Amino acid sequence: MATENAGFVKISLGDFDSQKRQLSFPTDVVTAANHDAQKTLHDAFIAALRDVTLGTLDFEEFGGDREQERPFVRSANSVAQVNIEWVLTYEDDVTLAQYNTRVPTADLEDENLLVVGTNEWDATNAKWVQFKTDFEAYAMSPAGNSVTLQKVVYLQ
Repeated sequence: MATENAGFVKISLGDFDSQKRQLSFPTDVVTAANHDAQKTLHDAFIAALRDVTLGTLDFEEFGGDREQERPFVRSANSVAQVNIEWVLTYEDDVTLAQYNTRVPTADLEDENLLVVGTNEWDATNAKWVQFKTDFEAYAMSPAGNSVTLQKVVYLQ
């Protein structure tokens, strides 16, 4: 019988119009023994996520620990829109299967986040380097394996 990875993260971001959209991906299973380490990884990823998005956090959840911001406060930035998304493409390090997840309220005001003239991330940008590091330390594939973030594009 195979072991099922029950770990996950779910995050909701809100935009200037008070619309909300979620993103999620699998993580290591949260146990009593690794809870603090997983929470540290979670918090680091949330900080990196805030560096590349314009929306406001509605809630964040990992395993059985859901943190919700109430009352919801809409983003003060009118450019923050849930339909402006980063598409993350990541690969299972063992099976090489590829997966995607979308991140709402992409920060398009920071011109340094994209390669000039494209909709693709500048993987050398310090914010993306940090985001990639934190994502790969935290995220897992649905099969429970570590992952490598392959690319990020702005969904047009």
